[in-house]
This record gives sequence, C-alpha cells and structure tokens, in this order.
Amino acid sequence: MSTIVIGLAPGDRGEAASHLAAMIAHSTGSPLVVAAITPEPWPPNPFLGDEEFLALQEASAREALERARGIIGADATAEFLVETARSVTDGLLRVSADHDAGLVVLGSSTSGLPNRVSLGSIAQRILHSLDTPVCFAPADFTAPAGAPIGRITVGFGRADADSGLLRAAAERAEEFGIPLRVACFAVRPAASLRGSIEASAEDLVVDEWADRVRDDIRAAADRVRVDADSLEIVIGSGVGWEETIASVGWRPDDLLAVGARTSAISRFLLGSHAAKIVKNSPVPVLTVARGSLDT
Repeated sequence: MSTIVIGLAPGDRGEAASHLAAMIAHSTGSPLVVAAITPEPWPPNPFLGDEEFLALQEASAREALERARGIIGADATAEFLVETARSVTDGLLRVSADHDAGLVVLGSSTSGLPNRVSLGSIAQRILHSLDTPVCFAPADFTAPAGAPIGRITVGFGRADADSGLLRAAAERAEEFGIPLRVACFAVRPAASLRGSIEASAEDLVVDEWADRVRDDIRAAADRVRVDADSLEIVIGSGVGWEETIASVGWRPDDLLAVGARTSAISRFLLGSHAAKIVKNSPVPVLTVARGSLDT
C-alpha cells in the first residue's frame, strides 16, 4: 500500500487534513505519515537569539501531532514526526520523497470560506512541485471515527475526454472498493445577464449540450475499459458555480477528482474550469494529472 503523507504547516491545527487522511486510510489500509513542519533559522544565528521562537514552534508542532493522533486513532498504521526545513514546501517535499508517498493530504487555507476548499500559497507550491497526487480537505472538514471514503465523483470537463482522469479515478474507486460517479457542470448566467434569451430556449440548449456530454463520457469510459452502462452520470446546472456544483447532490463521504495539467515547470496546474470547481467544492478534492492514455 502506498504511504499517505499529511502535511501540517506552522500554526496549522490540522484537524481537517487528519480527518480526511484517516478516511482514505480506512478505505485502503495505507500507512500514514503525519509531518509537522517547523522552520529552521536562516542564516544560522551564532547568538542563539531564535531559540525561544523555535522552541515555541516545536511545541506547537507536537501539539498538532497529538491532535492528529487522536483523530486518526489506533486502528491505522501511522508515524508522527516533526520535520525542520527552510520552508514548509521543502519540508513536505523531503518527507514525501523519503517515504515514497503515493498521496499527499493537505488542509485548506485559514483565509478561505467555511466548508469549502481553499488553496493557500503553501498548497499551491506543493501542487506545482510534487509528482504525487494531492488531496485537499475543505475548511472545518470532519468525519466520524472509522468512516471510509464512500464514493468518488469525477469533475468532467472539455479537456478530460481523452485524458487519463477517468481512468485514474476508476482505479482509485476500484482500490477503495466504492462506486464511481461522473459529473459535468453547466453554469447559467444570471437572469439580468440573459438579455432577451427565453428561459425555455436556454433549457433546450443545456439539454442538448448535456446529451452530447453524456455521449462523450460514455465514449471516454469505453476507451479506459470502464463499464459505461453502470456508470452514474449527473449534470449540474445553476446560476454561478456554487449553485451549479451543489445541484448534483453530495454525501459526507464523497471525494471529488479533478484533472490538472502538467508542464516542464509545474507538476500540477489547475485550469480555470478545474480551479472554479475546486474553489466551490463542498467535499474533499483529489487532483489527478491529465495525461495520455498511452502512458
């Protein structure tokens, strides 16, 4: 089983990420490594003036690890460690490499909205630096003790018909032993922006678009040997991204998978469509690199 690394930044209480990692571990049996990153002084201070600050950071990190230990419980195989590094990104990259992580789990930015996924500067740097998939917990996310992931929903967009997103999500769903759902989203303009377009005409356009999307999804499923007949396909529609994403219905044990581009300078780069889905997701989000079906 691949190791799951949970990253805790300085001052990060870490409950949301710990709850999410525990759910995934209960689904897969994977071992966990919970890493609290603390800063190292730079440049080194010969007068040791930073000792008090560093001691406070160390104590805060160990308190966060104890909270994570209580959430994860004794059933999961878990290691808890404090990693000192020049930056949180450097520390998490080192821990991930040292433990050959198959997945990294992070919480949301404290400046984001409640119950939504918000990527802060650290999360963005981790996302752009790691080859490993990254999973983000919404702010204030919690889960009952022992609860597993119950369903994976793929956020399907224009770029995903020939990408590896559906295949990767299907593999995760099979690994977890849970159902797979595919969702596509039609964001409608507000009434004040429709002009002279009748609502009934707009409904007709959306319905025709939804039929084409369902065909695209079934064709993509056939290419990656996913049983299209048993695949649940849902179309979300609403005014604005929040209403549209909410319209497909979500369960507390859902995990949303979205595709991310890769480049020579960035491992995972969310496009504008995926970024809006992530920002408005009420459930944890797993980023999956889009790639050729031949890789």
